[in-house]
Amino acid sequence: MRDKDLYAQILNVREPWIVTEVILEQKEKTVVVQLELTDKAVGICPSCNKPCLGYDHRIQRWQHLDTCQYQTIIEANVLRVNCKEHGILTIKTPWAEGNSGYTTLFEAIIIDWLKEASIKAIAEQFKMSWNAVDGIMQRAVERGLAKRKLSEIKNIGIDETSYQKKHEYVTVVTDRDKRKVLHIEDDHTIESLDGFFEQLTDKQKSGIESVSMDMWPAYIHSVKKNVAGAEEKIGFDKFHVAQHLGKAVDKVRKSENRKLLDI
Repeated sequence: MRDKDLYAQILNVREPWIVTEVILEQKEKTVVVQLELTDKAVGICPSCNKPCLGYDHRIQRWQHLDTCQYQTIIEANVLRVNCKEHGILTIKTPWAEGNSGYTTLFEAIIIDWLKEASIKAIAEQFKMSWNAVDGIMQRAVERGLAKRKLSEIKNIGIDETSYQKKHEYVTVVTDRDKRKVLHIEDDHTIESLDGFFEQLTDKQKSGIESVSMDMWPAYIHSVKKNVAGAEEKIGFDKFHVAQHLGKAVDKVRKSENRKLLDI
């Protein structure tokens, strides 16, 4: 079996794509698999899935699973189309997402590793940057969120989670009944939470019965703006209520102590 046929089967390459060349670069310890579109290829807009006229081609590369001790790179001359509605866009490839420099199979391996190890450990093991591993993780989260169905939502929980040493925050919204994540957004601002409510219909928002959250002013403001009768539906978590009560008691204790010292 020729090397082109071998890699066509390994990579599951199907028309309109064909393997045109396999290049072994011993010095760099890489195998470069070059792909081209056949004459049967039809340009399809990635946004509306309608046939379009071809515009030009651009060379793109993706890292794939290693071939023995050699890093495997897929290199393809990818068509760009000129859609009347969406403009000039790059067509979809069957082996990777448009905004990724890694194949779907490679990303799947990284996602499996993320279940067992830290981003730092995976980056070192696969000789990747921290940002590259994090990007794969974020794309997986986006795919998962896109597949979820925001149907009937009754009781939600809102929380802020910090990460890294710089205390950067993300807003996390969960369905407390189904115990699943509904929304993740950068930062913990009013706009961060507004992004969740903007996805809901008026019927879905009116169906919310309770909102469990901390006393972060931005979240309170967003809930009051988006949920009718929010004052009766918001429930603050016990930790923050106890924290505020503790501070109030401590303030009264200090005040009473000063008065006793003045007697």
